[in-house]
Amino acid sequence: MKKIHQLFFFFLNISMFAIATIGFAAEAGSGGILDAIGIDPKTIIVQALGFLVVLLILWKFVFGRVGGLLEARQNEIHSRMNKLEADQKELDRLTAETRQRLNEIEVEAQARIQAAIGEGNTERQSIVDQARQEANAELERARAEIQREKEGAILELRGIVAEIAIDAASQIIDQRLDVEGHQHIIDEYLRRIPDAPSQN
Repeated sequence: MKKIHQLFFFFLNISMFAIATIGFAAEAGSGGILDAIGIDPKTIIVQALGFLVVLLILWKFVFGRVGGLLEARQNEIHSRMNKLEADQKELDRLTAETRQRLNEIEVEAQARIQAAIGEGNTERQSIVDQARQEANAELERARAEIQREKEGAILELRGIVAEIAIDAASQIIDQRLDVEGHQHIIDEYLRRIPDAPSQN
């Protein structure tokens, strides 16, 4: 808009200068130089005034509207630039917030992973301890069972030995034998004793 104003005043000044120059030349020469080169001063003055009228009309109806359109366009461009700057700032803010949130999520995920690892280790240790306790209990039950079977076998063996001893004593009492006979009866009864169970 400022350039249009400057252009308008430039043409206005030139027109005024041309009219003044031609008027002065017309008065001074009164048909001298201008007539010699074929210029009619009145025609030039009329054309200059016509040019000024056209220039004023253009200024009023064309340049004003064009200037308004240009100014509106310039304002729209400034508005868009301001909006783009605001959008860029908002985008930068959202990007920073997103990065911060991603960092928080990563920290939170690491904490959850560590917590899950800790819980897994605790659960694993609990399962190992329980399995160890069950194995120990099973081992104790097996040992107790072996001990009971061992004691039963010993009791049974004692009963057999007692029966054999009683039989041997009754036969010895019934028979009068020498040392060799006694030894023979004892050896015979010892062969009848079952083998003792192997002890662990």
